[in-house]
Amino acid sequence: MSRKNLQVAEAFYSAWARGDHSGLMVLLDPEVEYVNPDGAIEPGVRKGLDGYIAAVEKLQEGWASWRMYPERFVPVRDKVAVVYRYEAQARSSGVAIEGRESALVTLREAKIVRYEWFHEPGDALIAVGLEG
Repeated sequence: MSRKNLQVAEAFYSAWARGDHSGLMVLLDPEVEYVNPDGAIEPGVRKGLDGYIAAVEKLQEGWASWRMYPERFVPVRDKVAVVYRYEAQARSSGVAIEGRESALVTLREAKIVRYEWFHEPGDALIAVGLEG
């Protein structure tokens, strides 16, 4: 199962990189939970495809571009911890930023049921019981 979960997580980041929103949607469970951490501009949980779409639209309001470059995928049971580098450009000011974060992708029956991102690159690994 972890191999299939890994493939789905990789496909998710690949679709995001291509700007393929319909490709993203087929990977998400209709009841998906999208989780912003404490300290995010809008912390909390968004539920369902509409909640996911709203979160992405909010991201696009503030950022002219947001690119993620996965560095490491670590499958653990029904989850995949992802460490990635990001580059973004603010929509209003044009300021460019970059950094590293992580995400925890939870899957069921080859669909993403929860996407939770973290401010620190090691936090997703810690969340699955591995060292960050």
